[in-house]
Amino acid sequence: MTPVRISIVVFLLSLLITQVIAFKIAGTEKANEQLLVEQEAVNVKTKLLESLNHSITATRILAYLMENDLVDENFTSVSRELVAQNPFIDALQYVVGSSIVDTYPREGNEPTIGYRVMEQRSHKQGAMKALERGDLYFEGPIELIQGGIGVVGRYPVIKNGDLYGFSAVVIHLETIYSALSLDSSGITGRFIYQIYKQEDGSPIPFFTNDELFESGLVHSGFIPLGNWNINVKLSNPSYLWQGLVISGAGLLFSLLLALFVAYLASEPKRLQELVDKKTSDLEKSKIQLEDYNTRLRQSNSELENFTRTISQDLQEPLRMISSFMRQLKKKYGDTLDGKAHTYIDYAMDGAENMRLIILDLLVYSKIGQNMDQRKSVDLNRLVGNLEIELKKIISENNASITYPDLPEIYGLEYEIHLLFQNLITNALRYRHPDRSPEIAISQNGTDSVWKFGIADNGIGINGEHFEKIFQVFQRLHTEGNYRGTGLGLAICKKIVEQHSGNIWVESEPGKGSTFYFTLKKEAGAGQG
Repeated sequence: MTPVRISIVVFLLSLLITQVIAFKIAGTEKANEQLLVEQEAVNVKTKLLESLNHSITATRILAYLMENDLVDENFTSVSRELVAQNPFIDALQYVVGSSIVDTYPREGNEPTIGYRVMEQRSHKQGAMKALERGDLYFEGPIELIQGGIGVVGRYPVIKNGDLYGFSAVVIHLETIYSALSLDSSGITGRFIYQIYKQEDGSPIPFFTNDELFESGLVHSGFIPLGNWNINVKLSNPSYLWQGLVISGAGLLFSLLLALFVAYLASEPKRLQELVDKKTSDLEKSKIQLEDYNTRLRQSNSELENFTRTISQDLQEPLRMISSFMRQLKKKYGDTLDGKAHTYIDYAMDGAENMRLIILDLLVYSKIGQNMDQRKSVDLNRLVGNLEIELKKIISENNASITYPDLPEIYGLEYEIHLLFQNLITNALRYRHPDRSPEIAISQNGTDSVWKFGIADNGIGINGEHFEKIFQVFQRLHTEGNYRGTGLGLAICKKIVEQHSGNIWVESEPGKGSTFYFTLKKEAGAGQG
């Protein structure tokens, strides 16, 4: 087989393996982001229902007064008390027959007095739905006759077996926005929201955005109290971008590997056995990969074994490259020129760097897979163990690590260990050349989250790179100055987000950096 054909075969096989990994990582990220959308939809629905519960109580109290002929003398005083106690109610009304008899507060709502609800088709339909339900039902959003846009909830009042009228509640859209902690656009930094009637005839949505919810990462909920559909959409999904980044890295690696194999194949016959052996191994890897893909489709429980095997298959050719390069250098070192020695060294360094990248990619892809195995983690013990593990590099750099009494948190111990290990190792790696590393760990928190800081006195980071450093394969320094895979901080970010937290950095070049991250407090964690 000619060198060109050999390099094409190597390129295609290597590309297949790396693209499978990229596809799986993108799929995992998509599932995680879809779960975030579903959780946010539940959260919005819960907030809206909690705010509407005040209306249920208020209308039932008014209905009781109407049923017992107590409303005329008590409407103003009772309504004043109900509105004062319930921040998510703007006005109360009682309707006898089809006419609005009184409204509280009257100021600003005078046009509603005497208004005949049943003479307007859409209002009549809403009132009849309330009667059909035998319970509170909301109409709207609609343009209110007293001005503005809002929803009107009506509770039917039955006396002597006949419809006597309605107790009603008015809620402006601005009040609903406040209950949902949103503005009129229904757009936040991460999500887009929309609420609208399920049936036709109510064109006014709750929010002013015109987003389409037929595609993308979307989740919907339904509230029968007003026949409302709640839609939540992730505004900027990142799973495709991450998959493309990893896919591009795999393409680049496959191309470089193919070029290197082509170079080896063009050497004299003494290198032919190495090329043949590598080609054979790649053919075996293809067969193994097909078997792994079949097993992956059969059960999610086989995912971890599949990933581990892929790691071995990718690393084996790299180990062979390093091994044969060492043998080549040892056996033919005296006969090769300086350029050949340089190529051999480049190949060995490239194989080792790719092996580390593969290991970090696998770690990155597995993060968050075993969240059901979370438990209480003693951070004092965890950091103490890290000091032992890093004792040699701490001693070589004359570094110091200080920390207060740390709490117990609830999470995956291996991932929390990896989070602290990566941040402390970075602080040692990017030390300032003129001073010994000083690393200080701090902690404080609120009722719901822990906030940790890991500060150093190293070389620091320019502000324009604060977000870039947490992305996959983003490095600020050349390999010759600082070794690394460009995945350490991306792994940290994913660990923190899987534990419902955030991570960020504050830094000034030449003066050091502080990496902050939060972890959600949950049942099972203790106070340090």
